Amino acid sequence: MTPAPAHGLRRFADINLAIGLFSALLIAGLWFYLMSKHSADRQEIISAAVRQNSNLAVAYEEHVVRTLKGFDSTLLFVRHEYRSLGRAMDIARYIAEGVVDGQLFSILSVVDEHGDIVLSNRRFEPTNYADREFFQVHRSGGADLLYISRPVLGRVSGNWQVPMSRRISKPDGSFGGVVVLSVDPGYFARFYQKSDIGVLGLVTLVGFDGIARVRRVGGELSFDIDMTKSSLMRQRARNEHGEFLSPGGFDDTQRFVSYRTLPGYPLVVAVGVAENEVLGEFRRSRYRDYVMVLLISLIIAAFSAMLVVMLARQKRAQEALANSEARFRGAFEQAAIGMAHTSLDRRYLQVNRRFCEMLGYAPEEIIGRPAGSFTYPEDREADNSYRRKLLAGEVDSVAAEKRYVRKDGSLMWVNRSVSLVRDAWGQPLYFLRIVENITERKKLESELRELASTDMLTGIPNRRVFIARLEEEHARVRRFPQQPAAVLMLDLDHFKKVNDTHGHPAGDSVLRHVAELISTRIRAVDACGRLGGEEFSILLTGATLPAAAEFAERLRRGITESPAVYEGMTLPVTVSIGIAALRAEDASSDAALLRADRALYRAKESGRDRVEVDA
Repeated sequence: MTPAPAHGLRRFADINLAIGLFSALLIAGLWFYLMSKHSADRQEIISAAVRQNSNLAVAYEEHVVRTLKGFDSTLLFVRHEYRSLGRAMDIARYIAEGVVDGQLFSILSVVDEHGDIVLSNRRFEPTNYADREFFQVHRSGGADLLYISRPVLGRVSGNWQVPMSRRISKPDGSFGGVVVLSVDPGYFARFYQKSDIGVLGLVTLVGFDGIARVRRVGGELSFDIDMTKSSLMRQRARNEHGEFLSPGGFDDTQRFVSYRTLPGYPLVVAVGVAENEVLGEFRRSRYRDYVMVLLISLIIAAFSAMLVVMLARQKRAQEALANSEARFRGAFEQAAIGMAHTSLDRRYLQVNRRFCEMLGYAPEEIIGRPAGSFTYPEDREADNSYRRKLLAGEVDSVAAEKRYVRKDGSLMWVNRSVSLVRDAWGQPLYFLRIVENITERKKLESELRELASTDMLTGIPNRRVFIARLEEEHARVRRFPQQPAAVLMLDLDHFKKVNDTHGHPAGDSVLRHVAELISTRIRAVDACGRLGGEEFSILLTGATLPAAAEFAERLRRGITESPAVYEGMTLPVTVSIGIAALRAEDASSDAALLRADRALYRAKESGRDRVEVDA
């Protein structure tokens, strides 16, 4: 063999080896990139699910704690009244008059030291609770604490109930019985009926004794479930709060679970979403990617064979690079979050599919437009400050919550992160924007704030919000004594008769009717609120007592002349009103409320349906 052909064969072998190595590395890199991407995407999806679970668990915890405090306040009040009045106490009257909110529980009873029911808000046959867990716990002594029993089948109601109780002690400290109320365990699960936790989502409330007070899986409720050997109780034994992947012992469904221990109560709340539902779309997408990459790998191998045959290494290398660039472009397009490139003068250069879906525009409708085109007008000022900081190198990235206006005109809350991409020499190239849709989270936060500030029956501010507004006005009066203000206390006349005659739904309709009349007659600078039961209050800013009395008289006539209508029945309504001035010398706003309440009492004593002014 002559030297020239031998050299050609060696060169051909070198080219083959180079092509083979290049192809192998390219395929290995592609698979490594795909697996890395899938690992990152999977972790991001799991992290998002865990974050959502954690937020839901926190909200669930706050809801349950607030509810338990309300139940405990009811028990303490009834125990105090029983100690004062004995068996002459009328629990049903307290509920009818709104002193006790009877809408949240089924039965409220007093049990004597022998276990017999002696008082209740319902009619009852002679019933003994001496064998009940809560009775035996209180009879055996211990700290004076709220006791939350495991679910039982009620002997009076015949339904599943969760008894909550307090010990009654006699003057000498001996056991005098128990005050107990029973709650439908399903109440603690209905709070999340509208939450998106999937078809197999889990919401549960479990005691330290390992017994589930209630458990909801999808739309199915169950009570009194033994969970002592569950992974939830094992996790809780190690940490009071946390997240974990449950093995799915009771229904063969693995779930991502977030749990929290209630402060001050022997209870644990947990929220879980099924792993299959969280990762279902990811696994389908992963399968498609594997098929696609397998095909691409085969194509690369075919290209390599063609390069060996045609000895066109450079040309085939360029094609391989082009294919690689296309794959990276595909990764950008398939990202689970919105991504966009914007120029240094803040115009869109490139957007991915998810970003277009979020805004509702086609890519060609976005490319070339200013970055602020879709920003809600009130957020644009804050949006303009990041560019200077990034270009000056003061920060590497900027993250903030903002609002976008979608193509259909709706608002979308997002968590947006912006970073500046530079070349190898440090020169700015473009801005990279990463956008995550947080609209549902903001909606949940708004709903929770509304629950905390609104009277759920009438829709007007609740007692806490009204008292806070009254305290603000009192502070203003103390600073500017020459500017008057007045407080009105309103009480519906003979409201108990409406409930007794037509039922509580009719009474609720009357309360909503009066609340609407009040809220439509006050000015924007005034305030109103429901203090409890059939009692309302109004704050008139800048009103003297004569002006307040004139307004009160107009309001009284308006209520009298506008009867409520419920299921075709006309229900006449009259109201008694007491008025007092908000004085600068008052130690607190409570003083004005007390004076208005005294004036209201005089109006009641003087025949009702009238206005009285505290002089």
